[in-house]
Amino acid sequence: MPDNVFGMYTPHHVGIVVSDLTAAMNAYIANLGYAFYQFEVNEGNARLSGASPKFSLRFGIGQLGASMIELIQPVSGTTLYSQHLAQKGPGLHHLGFSTTDLAAARKQFADYGCIRLEDGTINDLVDFSYFDAADLGCVVEPLQLSWDLGRFLLANAQPYAPPENLPGKHAI
Repeated sequence: MPDNVFGMYTPHHVGIVVSDLTAAMNAYIANLGYAFYQFEVNEGNARLSGASPKFSLRFGIGQLGASMIELIQPVSGTTLYSQHLAQKGPGLHHLGFSTTDLAAARKQFADYGCIRLEDGTINDLVDFSYFDAADLGCVVEPLQLSWDLGRFLLANAQPYAPPENLPGKHAI
């Protein structure tokens, strides 16, 4: 990447595609102590370039200290996430970095030769793109968050309460 990126990106989260959101959240809680909020995304509240006209996804946003993970379960339709799950199975999908200028970030990644895989927006509160950054060995997601995102999560995301009898150590 060019030298002028210092300060343009802030690490935000690790995105992980899962086949069963509930089981994955239970595993992260039992093994690592994460706390989760969950919500659903579909064609009514999100736009994803390249997705089928109808799709449904479940998200679990987990936090442990300053560390955030985004668990993504494809439920129906075709999306970049369902394709990842079908081709590679559950696992790391992307590294998310927040930016205050998504247009500049998109241009920078394109100018650097990274392949843009998808653009999206959820409830007009977060805009993002995915780029295949082969030299980084992963998919990178620059994202621009709206100041209203926290309010949206408070109103729409439900805290996940694991089963009371959740034993320690689950397969992640």
